[in-house]
Amino acid sequence: MKTYENWFPFNKAGEAGRDTVLVFCFHHAGGSAAVYRKWQELSDDSLQFVPVELPGKGCRMGEEYIADMQTLTEIAADAVEWFAEGRRFVFYGHSMGSAIAFKTAYELEKYHSCKPELLVVSGRHSPCIHLSDRYTTDMEDSALITELTVMGGTPKEILENKELMEYLIPHIKNDYRLNESFAYSGEMVNIPIYAYAGTMDADATYDMLDDWEKVTTCGLKKREFEGKHFFLFDLGRPYAVMLKKRICTAVSTVNQRI
Repeated sequence: MKTYENWFPFNKAGEAGRDTVLVFCFHHAGGSAAVYRKWQELSDDSLQFVPVELPGKGCRMGEEYIADMQTLTEIAADAVEWFAEGRRFVFYGHSMGSAIAFKTAYELEKYHSCKPELLVVSGRHSPCIHLSDRYTTDMEDSALITELTVMGGTPKEILENKELMEYLIPHIKNDYRLNESFAYSGEMVNIPIYAYAGTMDADATYDMLDDWEKVTTCGLKKREFEGKHFFLFDLGRPYAVMLKKRICTAVSTVNQRI
């Protein structure tokens, strides 16, 4: 039987109890599974955060990157089903990670015997809405650095380190290529969606979140948080604590309906 340990470098398959809710976390473009490591400090018997590492990223840097969203999410669905082993689970995705989470959830629901009980997305417009990006991968590297500066989340000292950026840019571009490969074809999920936005994120405003309701049959709840695009990391532990509480409440409500 094929195993997928490398998709979940900070967790071990089977270590969570059968009643533990797993929260698979998909990172933004330019990030890696490590951006969610601090959230794991909140894991316990009721809920376990599981950062997802994509091929060619972070701990898997030596592997070939998959820049096609359809191919990636088909494999991600296999990996999640393997790791979950029948446990209840939830998806969380930020920015590009929201698109990956949505598409993987769709793949699981349509082609597998399991699906997330809740999809939580942040920092991204709905998959059914096409928006022109400021930066595309056919532009010069300087345009990417400008985009990273506008988006925030990357320390100034890293952006100004020419040698380091020469190393990082090809890896970041891979993520942008992956994001560009996403194509919406009318997919709908039968999963409740929680959508979050930063008050100062012009690319994913609170009003834009309404369109997430168009891709689910189970309703949408949305909320705004103080901050820019990477508000979830700027807010730190309080945000993760809030997220854990909301997920536990939502999953409990779902179980009461069954």
